[in-house]
Amino acid sequence: MEGTTRLTHLILKHWTTHRPGVIEELKRTNRLEPVLRQAQEQTGDLLYHLTVVQKMEYQAAWELATREWAFLPEEPPSSGPTPSRTPSPPAISE
Repeated sequence: MEGTTRLTHLILKHWTTHRPGVIEELKRTNRLEPVLRQAQEQTGDLLYHLTVVQKMEYQAAWELATREWAFLPEEPPSSGPTPSRTPSPPAISE
């Protein structure tokens, strides 16, 4: 993949381990790169907002931002691939 960041690689590794059905479906529909790029950008944007705008401590902001966009929970064993929609952005208080 062109122009990938360390965060993109971390997201891909996590999804491959914990969301293989999502990876399979995104590859099948040729959407893996755009969805990865979007997750990376949204994670970075949220991290910036939490640390710079809201003055949150970096580690807490990292954990929140990656949980929201990058490091999704494991797929339930019985579920098939269903990445039909991108999750809504998390609510951010200003």
